[in-house]
Amino acid sequence: MNRLLLPACLLLVAAVPASAHFVYVVPDGPTKVSVILSENLEPDGNVPTDLYAGTKLQARDNDGKIEAVETKKAENALNANLPGRGPRVVFGTAELGIRARGKAKPFLLAYYPKTVIGDVRGDALTLGNLVPVEIVPVGTARQAQFLVLANGKPVANADVSVLTPAGQSKKIVTNDKGLTEVFTEPGRYGVWSRVVEPQAGEKDGKKYEEIRRYATLVYDVPVFAPLPVAVASQGTIISDGYLYVYGGHAGKTHSYDTKAVIGTFQRLKLDAPGAQWEPLPGGPILQGMNLAAHGGKIYRVGGMSPRNAPGEPADNYSLADAVCYNPKTGKWEELPPLPVARSSHELVVAGNKLVVVGGWQLQGRDGKSVWQDTSLVLDLSSPSPKWEAIPQPFRRRALTAVAVGSKVYVLGGLGEKETSKRCDILDVATGKWTQGPDFPGNSMAGFSPAATNVNGKVVMNTSDGPVYQLNKAGNAWEIIGDAAIRRLVHRMVPLTKDSVILVGGASRNLGGNVAGLEVVKLTAPQKAGK
Repeated sequence: MNRLLLPACLLLVAAVPASAHFVYVVPDGPTKVSVILSENLEPDGNVPTDLYAGTKLQARDNDGKIEAVETKKAENALNANLPGRGPRVVFGTAELGIRARGKAKPFLLAYYPKTVIGDVRGDALTLGNLVPVEIVPVGTARQAQFLVLANGKPVANADVSVLTPAGQSKKIVTNDKGLTEVFTEPGRYGVWSRVVEPQAGEKDGKKYEEIRRYATLVYDVPVFAPLPVAVASQGTIISDGYLYVYGGHAGKTHSYDTKAVIGTFQRLKLDAPGAQWEPLPGGPILQGMNLAAHGGKIYRVGGMSPRNAPGEPADNYSLADAVCYNPKTGKWEELPPLPVARSSHELVVAGNKLVVVGGWQLQGRDGKSVWQDTSLVLDLSSPSPKWEAIPQPFRRRALTAVAVGSKVYVLGGLGEKETSKRCDILDVATGKWTQGPDFPGNSMAGFSPAATNVNGKVVMNTSDGPVYQLNKAGNAWEIIGDAAIRRLVHRMVPLTKDSVILVGGASRNLGGNVAGLEVVKLTAPQKAGK
């Protein structure tokens, strides 16, 4: 970042007190924030909300659109629901009037709180002339370095206080480029710095001789390393503490060729702080398939593989391949191939059975697309497994599925004429189908949602953003979370009993595929609409 250093004659950077309260904007999921005046990132019950009730908030998205954010006074905070959705910077101004301490000059006290929600990119992190002082997060996705700006220019030798995710307070000084040291601990940071401007004036009939401007920032460093390549429609599964990802679409939306689709295979150890993606033996370029895990092995079945070079007409074929990866040997092992090639389907394991549902068969640019009307089951416990067909009460692709016990819940998808929000349930033990409740959302919510099993419950995320679960009775959907980035053609896997990870996918808000892994905390169930 090429910027000029701020002339010392214009601003004096003062030492900050050892302990003080500051105005912070603290995110609460992707659509809510709270404004607090506190020593840390938690509300202080001893601080009257009236002190900072005049805080004015705004939100700016990646395209530069700015919207006012209305706050409502609560007991220990100002709460706000953000307009719209998607990545944005939320920032504000809070002038707390004239202050005079001892023999010090009377001063105007002003705070400029800021937070970042979702995948805000590059220059969109910097507010520029929208605020007189600010703190900008810079660096890679797995680390944080903070830049102090005043009037859009770096402030060298600025005193900065950093609240780390571990709850420690660290005091540092910016270098000659206005930057702090680099922080790598994942989690939420609170940062503040003060700039004193020797400018006299008058406010509300009271005179002041200087302005003390405090910039604050609340910023989250991701827990996990982003995908090496942003992909959608990839295979994803968790097994033995590793997150495995295979292939996917890495090009522009609706552009399919031998470069846009990849065949890489990699894994990430989830319980190792700072872990990076480990490359594994790959295979054919594939999208429109998923992975499943059983007995320590990773299974992959079918998928779509383009044969055309970039710039040539699309020539897409579904594959019948069925293989499994053995982490102990580091090799892929052959399984009985599918009776008919298939892609845009879903793959799960129910008990000892590998189950394929939905999808279609692509036969190249001159061939006809054949919609599949059977599910396929492979008994992994059999010494001579073979695929067995079960008729489906639907023909859909771009769907998702999750196994709970012997039942496979097939959710959403695209039919021959329209998208669907149906929930079809296959009991693998009996081969019988039943139907559950349709899930909520707009007309496109059924296209390529993501689902997983969390504590024996069906949990799903759609492109609308909410995370749903099927209630205990199995007759209605409940909202239990919300994603910061709306995705489709993505995957969701369980992390803990009360959190999931969203992996890959395409985002209309970001205008492309997503590399970052998003951890969504699951909350108490709330009734979902239609």
